[in-house]
Amino acid sequence: MIHSLRDHAPRLMLASLLSTAVAVAAGCADDADSLLTNPDDSPGTPSVDGGRATDDEDAATDPIDSGTDAAPDDACADGGCVAPNGCAAFPEASFCDDFDRADALTAGKTRWDFIEPSEQPVATLSSAHAVSAPSSLLSRVIDRDTPGAKFAKTVTKANFEEVTWAYDVYFDSIGQEDGFFLDDFQFSDAAGPDTFGFRLVMFAQAGAIRELKVEHNRQANGGPYVIEPALAAGAVELGKWHHFEQTVKFTFADDPAGDKAQYTLRIDGAATPAFQAEYPGARREQVAFARIAGLPLVFNKERSAGLAIHWDNHVLELK
Repeated sequence: MIHSLRDHAPRLMLASLLSTAVAVAAGCADDADSLLTNPDDSPGTPSVDGGRATDDEDAATDPIDSGTDAAPDDACADGGCVAPNGCAAFPEASFCDDFDRADALTAGKTRWDFIEPSEQPVATLSSAHAVSAPSSLLSRVIDRDTPGAKFAKTVTKANFEEVTWAYDVYFDSIGQEDGFFLDDFQFSDAAGPDTFGFRLVMFAQAGAIRELKVEHNRQANGGPYVIEPALAAGAVELGKWHHFEQTVKFTFADDPAGDKAQYTLRIDGAATPAFQAEYPGARREQVAFARIAGLPLVFNKERSAGLAIHWDNHVLELK
């Protein structure tokens, strides 16, 4: 049976302090387990804090990880050019991580603001599957008691109007049932942590992918939580790399009624978006950053035990 959190989901904040993150994540399992009762409902409106905001505008120009994928300067000298891959292919990105450095997840060296710690490793580098060699990030849910893997990054840039977040994802196993937020794409803390943005939520059934949905939270402009219909079946499969690209274009007007946010999701480079919609936007002063987070909330870790997801080539661009 599929369980979810439409009206009763706990409000969970992923604080950037590691001790708080562990305590909150552990508490989520107890609360969610008692509330997941309706098989047809979708998750509710948790305040998922994907990471910490940074005050330094230079964060938008963090050094880009070229990893082992960068070609030498003279690679084309003999006419034998090889197109760069991984982060080497995105030298102008505001943020990129292809997980090809040995210290990509090491505290104090990782490019991410937040990576879930645990007694059992749930966020690790893996060479089993990778789009850019040698490695990807493997995030797992091991059991009902161990926090599931979460990772997040916040980037600020003055007066941006368009943000694109792309990544490669490989669903190794999905758990037996229940659901989880695959990612969290946020732009404002104006009405509390993470109060204007978009989430991809995925549900499992009998160990297979049941459905993928787009959800939109917009407390910053006073609007209701939006749960869109499930995407067409078969768009995403287990045991296969997929490329997800999400773009949000903001329109800021003199009158708040003219503020708009257009969201577009493309999967595997398809010419036609898997989903696209325009929503009431937020004020210019409310849209302060782009915050990205992977696997920020699993609704029930016991039923999601065994979930394993590989991530590669996270690229964030602000214009």
